[in-house]
Amino acid sequence: REAESFKEQGNAYYAKKDYNEAYNYYTKAIDTCPNNASYYGNRAATLMMLGRFREALGDAQQSVRLDDSFVRVRGKFILLIHVSIPFRCFQRVLELDHKNTQAQQELKNASTVLEYEKIAEVDFEKRDFRKVVFCMDRALEFAPACHRFKILKAECLALLGRYPEAQSVA
Repeated sequence: REAESFKEQGNAYYAKKDYNEAYNYYTKAIDTCPNNASYYGNRAATLMMLGRFREALGDAQQSVRLDDSFVRVRGKFILLIHVSIPFRCFQRVLELDHKNTQAQQELKNASTVLEYEKIAEVDFEKRDFRKVVFCMDRALEFAPACHRFKILKAECLALLGRYPEAQSVA
């Protein structure tokens, strides 16, 4: 009950956009009940709003470790953490130097990856795993070291019964 009270207080501060206080209350909830996935998910969202992306990713991953049903709920969140950082960096470079052709190309690439991620998320929910594999293959052309894309691809290959390929990707 105490942990839930802290979470509710965190939610109230989050709604007011007081992310520092929300973070403090979500942390208290986690300290009180460290095995609740939703507390980590809430704190991860708060950390993103504070621009603390590495910590946010850790909390998002912990929420999935504690409750794998959070994969669908938090999947988009985890994907955005990976792409949003370089995406915003390239946007900032272009704000400072709008003629920077390298940043223009990288921003275009990041946008393409975001588009593939959005399509994959929708198709995963539709259980169109072939299309998700296709999208992850395209996204991996731009981000060949992205573990999230590889894991999603492997998961979909397994769901399609293509176990040797899934094992190889994993």
